[in-house]
Amino acid sequence: MTEVASKKGGLRAFFGGRSNESNSRRKLSKKGLQSQAEKLGTEIEANPRRQDSGSFIQQSIEQTTAEAGHPEYDTSVAPPPYRDNPYAATNTHSQGYAPSSSEVAEYRRNSEGQQQYAVPLYSAQSSRSYSIPQSSNGHMQTQGPGAPPNASSAKLSKAHRMPKPEEILDKDTGERKDLTDMMHAFTFNETMDTIDEKVYEESLDYDYSKPDGTAMLSGVSPEVWLNIASFLTPFDVCKLSSTCRTMYTRLGSHPHKLLVDPANRAHRLNFLLAMDHKMPRHLFCFPCAQWHLRIQPGSETLKPHHVLNPLFDCPNQTNIHRPPPRLRITDGRTLPFAFVQLVRRSWAFGPEFGIKHQTLARRWKDPYSEWRHESMYHVTDKGHVMMRIKSQRYVEGGMTVAAKRMALFSRGDYTPYFSVCSHWKDGLLTSIPKCALDHIPFEQLPDALTQLKAKIGARRANGFVSLCSRCRPMRRCPMCPTEYVFELKLVEDKTVKIQSPDRFKQALIATRWSDLGPGRSPDDKEWAAISGESDSYDSFLEIGRRAVSGVFESAFTDNPPGQRILSSNPKKVKADEIGGDWY
Repeated sequence: MTEVASKKGGLRAFFGGRSNESNSRRKLSKKGLQSQAEKLGTEIEANPRRQDSGSFIQQSIEQTTAEAGHPEYDTSVAPPPYRDNPYAATNTHSQGYAPSSSEVAEYRRNSEGQQQYAVPLYSAQSSRSYSIPQSSNGHMQTQGPGAPPNASSAKLSKAHRMPKPEEILDKDTGERKDLTDMMHAFTFNETMDTIDEKVYEESLDYDYSKPDGTAMLSGVSPEVWLNIASFLTPFDVCKLSSTCRTMYTRLGSHPHKLLVDPANRAHRLNFLLAMDHKMPRHLFCFPCAQWHLRIQPGSETLKPHHVLNPLFDCPNQTNIHRPPPRLRITDGRTLPFAFVQLVRRSWAFGPEFGIKHQTLARRWKDPYSEWRHESMYHVTDKGHVMMRIKSQRYVEGGMTVAAKRMALFSRGDYTPYFSVCSHWKDGLLTSIPKCALDHIPFEQLPDALTQLKAKIGARRANGFVSLCSRCRPMRRCPMCPTEYVFELKLVEDKTVKIQSPDRFKQALIATRWSDLGPGRSPDDKEWAAISGESDSYDSFLEIGRRAVSGVFESAFTDNPPGQRILSSNPKKVKADEIGGDWY
């Protein structure tokens, strides 16, 4: 039995005394050590000079080591049948482990003050390794003469025994069951468990393992290189001159002087725009045809056109004769091409090259009319920037021709309040919303008294309004990648505080989808067609059967517009401010 020592404190507890704070951690006395050795069935004599816990005295350690000597271990090689079991050779001669007197001094105590040896003290019959047969010289043998016989396969659990052939093969199809694939199939997630295929592309960087070809290039005379350069365009000559120092020495600076000529502006743009992936802190200025340092990288914000919003220090930022390229969104709102550049660069090269396309989305109200607008942008898998502008205004039935014009066109420049491309005067585009307004039900009251009674009394709001075959289909501009659709919807007017039929009104909604192109240069065919700088674009031939609206809406919803697509200018009419039926 162990004797509980009195609780020590002060310096005595600090320099070797163990506190008796809990019953689980008790100090073993000399008498307790002897009783513990008797329980193990061995003749262990405790060393009275060895401390139970705390610090060790060097004198006691040296004396104990001198008396007991170093521990001796059996280094004999176990026979082959017991080579796989480290305890089989020990268990062959005895069922337990009995340490010798020389090993008594070398035991160590665990956290509870009990003895702990290198070899387990439990009986050999309780080892699980005896249930596993060992193979030696082609014969199955058990581990040790005192081991129990092998357990039959029927007593083993189903998870630890070899499956039977009828359990592996499907009884209906005869196919072999792959249990691993079956378990993985339960946790398969198509969006998460995808394997990215590695595409090994040949790098354009300089390869030091290959021989240098400078000597071969320098072996050709400069006259030969100048003769070759005479058959190339200024863009190709500059690219050839920029390959290495040897070629720059052979061709000189004349190719770069050719790019300064205004006649070669297109070649200059192509040469400088090829450096786009190496200029994260710069943005290309098209009026100056050179790179400018961004003054607010990553914080560029789209603002109204009357607010000066420079993205870089440009000497022509206030020059009205050399304006930057931009598109008209609505009345009083424009989209500079620089923001399309930033969106495309961020998608192609990384966030440090531009801004996200979500930062361009806006909602605003026109200060001079009742129109409300909402813009949204999207970048396709091919790198094209797409735009959707949705405009809305409350309308009523029975509007006169003058009232329709006042509702649709601005009084400043007689352009539509809703978003349109540069070809809006050609064809039927402006006549379609006028046709839609004529479908709103309207009851003509005979006199003013009847009108007052109808206004004060309860009346029902107009519900769904169906459109005709002329104003219902979606219209596509044949000269640019732009599509329009006009709808009449019953919308709640939250400015009306009381619950009355006047709270729900008919709203004319005009939606425009446009493909702004890859955003590389204003000379892109999509941007040039929308801005009206190019007349060679055929939208029905370029876009094909997949609509611009379908590509845009499929990125956000599963219900793209279901209207059929017709041309907004089927007769290819060219109208201007004087002629045409646009007003």
